[in-house]
Amino acid sequence: MKKRLGALERLFPMPCVLVVGGTMDEADAITVAWINVVASTPPTVVMGLRDTRRSLELIRTTGELTVNVPSTKHVAAVDYCGIVSGHKTDKCIASGLTLEPGVALSTPMIAECAYNLECRVTQEVRVGAYAIVFAEIIEAHAEESLLVPGTENVVDMDALDPLTYIPGAREYRGLGPKLADAYSIGKTLQSDAASE
Repeated sequence: MKKRLGALERLFPMPCVLVVGGTMDEADAITVAWINVVASTPPTVVMGLRDTRRSLELIRTTGELTVNVPSTKHVAAVDYCGIVSGHKTDKCIASGLTLEPGVALSTPMIAECAYNLECRVTQEVRVGAYAIVFAEIIEAHAEESLLVPGTENVVDMDALDPLTYIPGAREYRGLGPKLADAYSIGKTLQSDAASE
């Protein structure tokens, strides 16, 4: 029997990324789990940020941001960027993260993250105490060692080893092993249904 839990802001797992706002001269990184891709034409991410965040102030100033995907080995730096205020601390310096210039936009990327997205804000919507920020992906970057051989842009998840967040339990995890190929495993059910 399932127990009713009420209206919870939880999906499992949630991506766990570092979002940077600002420029090379003045930047701030924030840990964001409330983020996802919501469109492919144009490629767009959306995230929820509290108004009090220094990163959001910088994003509003430039109209740009970067999304940086950390690996599990960066868990301490990621957590630090989520619990410390950018109003009082340069989180990148304190956590040992290195900013590198963006290529398409002026907002820097995090060098230690092997996968990065440069994004331009397209709109902001208010939901309660949160700014819901929509941003078009202008350019994506991946370390060449992450790319599946023989492909132009397929990232190997074992090589990326992305960090995820588990809400409620307040814990970080990596991904488990591959279970099946998408757009393929479901076809086994189609053939079973067709034979009935």
